[in-house]
Amino acid sequence: MAVGGRVIRLAVLSDVHGNLPALEAVLEDAQLRDVYGIIVAGDLSGGPEADQTVRRLLSFRHWMVRGNSDLNLLRYAEDLAPPEWRTSRQYALLRWGYQFNHYETLRLLRTLPEQLVIVIPGTASIRVVHGSPRDAFEGLSPDEPEALETAMAQADEPVLVCGHTHIPWQQERSGRLVLNPGAVCGPLNGDVRAQYALLTWDGSHWLAEHHAPAYDLASISASFHDSGLLEQGGALARGSLLSIQTGRNVALAFLDHAYAVAAAAGHLHCKVVPDECWDEAALTFDWETAAE
Repeated sequence: MAVGGRVIRLAVLSDVHGNLPALEAVLEDAQLRDVYGIIVAGDLSGGPEADQTVRRLLSFRHWMVRGNSDLNLLRYAEDLAPPEWRTSRQYALLRWGYQFNHYETLRLLRTLPEQLVIVIPGTASIRVVHGSPRDAFEGLSPDEPEALETAMAQADEPVLVCGHTHIPWQQERSGRLVLNPGAVCGPLNGDVRAQYALLTWDGSHWLAEHHAPAYDLASISASFHDSGLLEQGGALARGSLLSIQTGRNVALAFLDHAYAVAAAAGHLHCKVVPDECWDEAALTFDWETAAE
């Protein structure tokens, strides 16, 4: 099936997180495959060049939804966040993102839904979410079949696109397709290349294939340094960069360590790690092993 004689092929992206070099690699690769449009399953914010990535994406035919990082940024910008977000060291990365990369990004995010349905005439409809149909903060995985079945029951469309986990996968169930394209920025399956997927309409079904173009990791490292994000974003920014460089979830490992330090200090079940515990965690976390 074609539109105006053109095969319908869609690039599916998620979790761009302000990583412009990774996005450029994906867009270059996708354009070589003559894509009809671009789907972005959320999380445009959270990195050193969010405004620039937004401008690049808006130059294409696109369909986009908000992700959990985007929702947190909007909560902060609209003064709906807990007061600790404005002072706690744990939220330094979010504050930096609002201060230095917010104009274009916020303007776009305010217009985006948390999910949408794409209907291209002559093709099957596609539902796009970030996490799951019920919650942008809930990740889906083929290793959790019950949660996946629940998510599919909450969407009627033949194709469900999700992101959030930074791990690429696809699965067909009862003639329906669930697709996670992986992450443009910071995949967590051990592959540090920028990841995305293609959906191609064969006349009766959408067929998915995963792609992972390489890009210069030194350039995103330089952006973290030159923009001030690495210094001002603190330990979580350091963990985020190491996640990008290693393909492992160093940021989450650090967060787990910080909460363990807080619990050992008597702050059991705290939602926000006290600053003194956060500083101790940054000093005691095994950064060298995490970087290997």
